[in-house]
Amino acid sequence: MLVSCFTFGQDSLKSVPSNEFKQVFVGVNISPDYCYRTLTNTDDNPFNSFITDFRNNNEKAKYSYTAGLNIYYKISKCTGFEAGVQYSNKGYQSKTDDLTFGDLIDPRYGFVYATTQGPVPTTARFIENYNYLDIPLRAIFSLGKKKLSFVASIGITANILLKATETVILEYENAASKRERNAQSYNFKKINLSPTISLGADYKISKRLNLRAEPTFRYGILTIIDAPISEYLWNGGINISCYYKLK
Repeated sequence: MLVSCFTFGQDSLKSVPSNEFKQVFVGVNISPDYCYRTLTNTDDNPFNSFITDFRNNNEKAKYSYTAGLNIYYKISKCTGFEAGVQYSNKGYQSKTDDLTFGDLIDPRYGFVYATTQGPVPTTARFIENYNYLDIPLRAIFSLGKKKLSFVASIGITANILLKATETVILEYENAASKRERNAQSYNFKKINLSPTISLGADYKISKRLNLRAEPTFRYGILTIIDAPISEYLWNGGINISCYYKLK
């Protein structure tokens, strides 16, 4: 019982230097998006509520896109930060409306004069476009050891309005169509902020190349215009990115 024995041991697990996880990636992304808006009655006017209900029944979402360049800095095995510059088109559209044109009646003689000349448009559709320069910043969390890993992110995007336009699409009775885009004259806010969340998967194609797909949702927390009925823009889509590791 009084005899002692001293032994020495070593952990057989391989330790990975912490600086091995500090990696820098550059990437490009494109996201097909489903875009719409939320209306808000800012002065609680009952007539505004009627207009809001009318617009909600006569407007719908549109499909658009977000694309840009990004820098991803991985600070540990499971955590990284990403910033970038992107171009996005947001907005919504009206449902297709049937057009009806009345005839002009001469009050003196009762003659009927046609109010249109040439092909007559039968339907009209309006598309509201808001083009932004986006500056996203988000934290990215990953889980997985092999080529395929799962990723989730949370962040915020600064939206800088570049231009706001309205596209009018007319369909004619002779099956012809006309598309015209005009600048909107309203005083829209130049800056917005959009919290962003995503959840997806990352696939390691090679030692330096990664492909990532993330269902992503973005919601503008600021109204786009100061008006009795204002709008919050939001969009969701599948953000597809390709990253190249620099070091």
